[in-house]
Amino acid sequence: MAAAVAGADALREVLSAAGGGVGNTPPPIVCPGHTRPLAEVAFSPHTPDGYFLISGCLDGSPMLRDASTGDWIGTFAGHKGAVWSAQLCSEARLAATGSGDFSAKVWDAVTGACLATLEHKHIVKSVDFRGDRQCLATGGHEGLARVYDVEHGLGGSPLASFSTKAGDGGGRPAAINKVCWTPGGAPLLVCGAADGRVLAFDARDASAAPVATLECRSKAGVLENVMDLELTDGKLGPTLTVAAGDRVHLFDAADWGKLKRAPIDCPVHFREEGGASLRPDGRELVLGGGRHGGSRQGALGVEKGATNVGDIGSDLTVFSVDVDSGSITHERKGHCGPVRCLRYHPDGTRFATGSEDGTIRLWDVAPPGAD
Repeated sequence: MAAAVAGADALREVLSAAGGGVGNTPPPIVCPGHTRPLAEVAFSPHTPDGYFLISGCLDGSPMLRDASTGDWIGTFAGHKGAVWSAQLCSEARLAATGSGDFSAKVWDAVTGACLATLEHKHIVKSVDFRGDRQCLATGGHEGLARVYDVEHGLGGSPLASFSTKAGDGGGRPAAINKVCWTPGGAPLLVCGAADGRVLAFDARDASAAPVATLECRSKAGVLENVMDLELTDGKLGPTLTVAAGDRVHLFDAADWGKLKRAPIDCPVHFREEGGASLRPDGRELVLGGGRHGGSRQGALGVEKGATNVGDIGSDLTVFSVDVDSGSITHERKGHCGPVRCLRYHPDGTRFATGSEDGTIRLWDVAPPGAD
């Protein structure tokens, strides 16, 4: 009996080191199918048919999966460039994608048919449906966020557009890496820009200045590229999670400018890839990104003049971080390439990661108090 227990403990240790689960959780579900790096993973809200997972990938072929099993449901075929963003509407009946082919597309998520192609003048890095499904927002390298009428105006001109150009009108608009909508009756459109600013606009007034402008700065006080945004309304209340530079900022989305917690210094950086997602109970973040010193600098991960090289292989690791203390609680290994995107399941029982290795992994989360 003792030998059997010891053998089971040894097996768990091996699985954990080789990409297995943490504590009593099983190894992750590995979802192959993509042929290039993942750019975005996103869960649908709960629907009568369950939960769904959509993925955007640089192979230009966004995919829809069953979020419980990871099973492939279908591929949306039609883009002629990398797909940087993919989202589902609240009912999971419509999908939207943004691409390097200078377009966003809206799809019937049931049949896979393309319903509309929204032409842009540059790469579309992010798309997001408003909670009521009536509007779709897009953003990208033009530095413009556009709002389209999903119900009546698909394929036509946008209802409104908002520029990330500074308030004094000088300079060029900063590229937009992420757009998302706040929840509630009068949702705001939130844009994460490459110049380190987060801008919130009232989409009902195209002529208005931003309702709020947030700055994401490093410990040295430098504005850092905003790589990822996530808006949640869990136990912490309305929260905007921002991954920028080598920090995660948790802003109060009901009281703009106020931080829910002090900025969290991270074991990876978000300057070229990666992101962060807040567990619905507000206790933990999962994050992944580039190795300090440079993920692309060879086996040692060292760039000339680097002062913070970090751990070898940290860009292949999915980190769980305690929101209150900022300490690392779990490290999950298994991906063979840098982790480029992550999102928690709406019920908090698992999360999805997408990697440069072309795979998605679905990781179960240990219940509170589990080792």
